[in-house]
Amino acid sequence: MKRLYVCRHGESKLNALGRYAGQIDTPLTSLGRQQARLAGQQARTLKLDHIVASPLIRAVETAQIIAHEVGYPANRITTDVLFLERGLGELEGKSQKNNPDDPGLYPGIEPETVLDNRAANALDYLRGLEADTVLLVSHGTFLMALSRVLSDTLSEELPNAFIVEFDLKETPYAPDYFLNRQPSEI
Repeated sequence: MKRLYVCRHGESKLNALGRYAGQIDTPLTSLGRQQARLAGQQARTLKLDHIVASPLIRAVETAQIIAHEVGYPANRITTDVLFLERGLGELEGKSQKNNPDDPGLYPGIEPETVLDNRAANALDYLRGLEADTVLLVSHGTFLMALSRVLSDTLSEELPNAFIVEFDLKETPYAPDYFLNRQPSEI
């Protein structure tokens, strides 16, 4: 693999409600589907060889919509649990208004070191694909972990259906540019 594009899924129902989703399987909203279509339209020039996604429905649906927009066969999308969102334990489904100062105090949260190790394994998986240009559709916190593994450059979650390119021919790995529009343009 020479080029890796990553995309956070479109807005999900729990995103819209301001609740922590974690690994809860929550579908896209109509806005989330619209965001995915826009991302797909903007990705038409990327010449994608392979699309990979988290198996959670919000990521799969986003990947399917993007695939449709770029003419990639949806039945060729690969899913893997390596790309799941961070497990949030007892925080899953709870309101983000009560944002804890130390989320580690909540039982069942996937430790950051475990998440980063999973992201490193995911990067190895992606590098092993026989494709030049790959799009990964995943989740905000997981993509931040992947960024830490690559270059420690993303300081906050990507907006929904926002595509970032990583050029994996370079060392150290760093994001080249944001492909999509600013979130306020939706």
